[in-house]
Amino acid sequence: MRSTDVSVREAAAAFHDVRLDHPLRLSGATVDRFTLAVVRVTVEDRAGRVAWGEGASVLSVPWSWPVSGLSWTVRDLVLRRLTERLAAAATEVGSGDPFAIHRELSEAAACARRDGAEAAGGPEPVPELAAALALGAVDNAVHDGWARAAGAPATSLYEGLDLGPARGRLPVQHVVGLDDPLEPDPLEPDPLEPDPLEHPREPDPRESGLLEPGSREPDAVESGPPGRDDVAPPRRAAVRPLREWLRAEGIAHVKIKLSGRDPAADARRVIEVHRVLRESAGDRHTVSLDPNEGYQEPAAVLELLDALDGSPAWDALTYLEQPVPRDAPPDPGGMRAIGARLPVLADESLATETDLARLAAAGWSGPVIKAARGQSLAMRSLAHARAHGMRVALQDLTAVGLALVHSARLAAALPLDWQAFEYNSRQYAPRANGDLPAELVRVRQGHVVPGPARPGIH
Repeated sequence: MRSTDVSVREAAAAFHDVRLDHPLRLSGATVDRFTLAVVRVTVEDRAGRVAWGEGASVLSVPWSWPVSGLSWTVRDLVLRRLTERLAAAATEVGSGDPFAIHRELSEAAACARRDGAEAAGGPEPVPELAAALALGAVDNAVHDGWARAAGAPATSLYEGLDLGPARGRLPVQHVVGLDDPLEPDPLEPDPLEPDPLEHPREPDPRESGLLEPGSREPDAVESGPPGRDDVAPPRRAAVRPLREWLRAEGIAHVKIKLSGRDPAADARRVIEVHRVLRESAGDRHTVSLDPNEGYQEPAAVLELLDALDGSPAWDALTYLEQPVPRDAPPDPGGMRAIGARLPVLADESLATETDLARLAAAGWSGPVIKAARGQSLAMRSLAHARAHGMRVALQDLTAVGLALVHSARLAAALPLDWQAFEYNSRQYAPRANGDLPAELVRVRQGHVVPGPARPGIH
């Protein structure tokens, strides 16, 4: 029992529809929109101090719940309702620190996810990873309120974790999607649009950005087979080629999305991306690989590494993110063989604290931290990795608004094995960040500035 322990007195959730300017293609899924969940809580500590806190999470259906007999709209609605249910449950949990409250809410989430989809007319439970995103918004809000009540940044209050000094600048990592062009097309006009920070205009809700909670787009339809996108796409912006991004922003770090269908073809893609990166950034550059569960077994991943070994790209590689499906049969020997050549980090395989204990036995080199899964799991992941000699990186979904601020704050505060900060909403949904500080949104000389730490998590 500590004086900083809090009780959640009030909690409410709001939801914003975010449209991408152009789709982000992953192996086996395409993301063209998502819901930003924002939870606001009022907390009271044992001394009677009252504070409010806010937390956000990206409810990405294609990433967290890719296979289903339910439509995208229904799955999204289920996650919204689950977020609301967990926010309400937070007010019924007794006083404690955010980790204790998270444990209670994790049990509530485990029960709620079993009947969440059934309540929407489907027989399937909500996947653990999808439920983790709903819980993440509530958990983030509790940590924020707790730290605000204590009057200090949350990362300064965690006992037993020596985080060291925070970084004042974050090197940006650019994401190269499966279909993203590498070179400008000489027959096409310059795809660059005016910088929304320098040329503000009234946003069109059909374009990327935030729609008001509960609003519907005028072209929404309800037809289509279950499980497929059932909302007509908005107007799409032209896709800016990689070389133009690197030239304009001075970026030296990229993450390459891979299909996982053909190791040789994926290797050629990596080598081509690396060529453009090296020509633009010089010798100080890094490349991480993300097949998003595209490879069916470790043996195929080893074929990819064989094809890359000895190429100009090999020395730039940092780590490999979730190459095999989250439900793949265990193959610790195969995963360790991958990790012996290139660190292999668990992402989609990490949904709860229970999963952390299985990582080493399953052959993973370490976890990926995501702010969208919640501050509690982020800090537990870091502590577990440090205690067991594992590697750790921070990545995130297409974080916008409050979610981006939180992700940047974690990247600045945590001692990570790789420093590059994934910030892909500037590529896919830039207008959703129009209200954020310019130093965080605009990349200069390859970096963004998260700003000074304040009480809370943002």
